[in-house]
Amino acid sequence: MNERSEYKIPDPDHSRKQIVSSAHRLFLEQGFHGTTMRQISKESGMALGSLYTYFSGKDELFKAVFEAYNPYTILLLALDNSQGNTVEDLVRTAARRMVTALSARPDLIKLVFIDVVEFQGQHLQAAYPEVGARLNNFAMRMKRDPSSLKAYSADSMMRAFFGLFYSFHTTEMLLGKTPDPQTQTAALQDMIEIYLRGILA
Repeated sequence: MNERSEYKIPDPDHSRKQIVSSAHRLFLEQGFHGTTMRQISKESGMALGSLYTYFSGKDELFKAVFEAYNPYTILLLALDNSQGNTVEDLVRTAARRMVTALSARPDLIKLVFIDVVEFQGQHLQAAYPEVGARLNNFAMRMKRDPSSLKAYSADSMMRAFFGLFYSFHTTEMLLGKTPDPQTQTAALQDMIEIYLRGILA
């Protein structure tokens, strides 16, 4: 056996992910402006100078955190994986999948709040062009049977869908979740009916 001490070459990709993960935790706890690069250095166990090897500053680091942890990835996956024999079935399945995905990852919503409050939503806006195409694909699936829908544009239908079911989860976070899961399920069913049929009798 070689008597020389074994030396593992640092993995730049692993180190970068470690920094991003540590920054993510601190941004969620303290916000962007409340977090310093020195704190991220300590949290990640890496020298402060090493952080600047990977990121020019905190703004670039937040951009990397947002790219790694923004909610679009899981929300689009939920929509892509939703199936239904009718438009109504598709909407019901997609709404449940979207709310379930958000409920499982509250950190994603907090990151969005940070972007909206501290960056005026610039990272959300930058991510939208790619996201918009996939949302449009889902809208086209909804419109596959035009006879079952009113003549709304695909953009309007997706704005209403995304806004309604995204807000369902965020208002639960802001107002406090209902302690009864059955009440929560009933509320979601009501939201689905509102989306499908409106509120007028």
